[in-house]
Amino acid sequence: MLNKVFKYIDRTVEITVVIIFILLVIVGSMQVFNRFVLNQSLSWSEELQKYAHIWLVFLTIPIAYRRGSHLGMQVLTKKFSLKIQHALAIFNYILWLILAALLMYYTTVIMKVTRFQSSPGLGIRMDYIYLGLLLGSTYLFIVVLRNMLNSFFILKNDKSKGEE
Repeated sequence: MLNKVFKYIDRTVEITVVIIFILLVIVGSMQVFNRFVLNQSLSWSEELQKYAHIWLVFLTIPIAYRRGSHLGMQVLTKKFSLKIQHALAIFNYILWLILAALLMYYTTVIMKVTRFQSSPGLGIRMDYIYLGLLLGSTYLFIVVLRNMLNSFFILKNDKSKGEE
């Protein structure tokens, strides 16, 4: 049941990222067409692209983490014993959780201040822009926690198989 919920969340975030990317391409193309063909710039396009890019980046960080696409130093860690490798993996999980928690906390602090500000070009509240950071960091926290718990269950199952 929980795996279905996680798959739904994962898929929803991935679809959101694709939609944001398509939006970036469309608005960027419109801006280029308007500027060079019609000789008129869109006043709002640069701002929308900037804010959409923020959302895109912070939603793709957890996707890349979930897929194991972030850079790592496995060459170095493979030289250690299995016990040290597991300790380093736990330390890595803890660092990711701290990063996600700090991002969540400080983003909420920023959102409290920016809820009274509007963007100049689009006229939308600035806390909606920072909502992408909050959603991305919350999703990152969930993904790291899920990976950590899955790896502990795998480790526990490996140890119980070895004792049989």
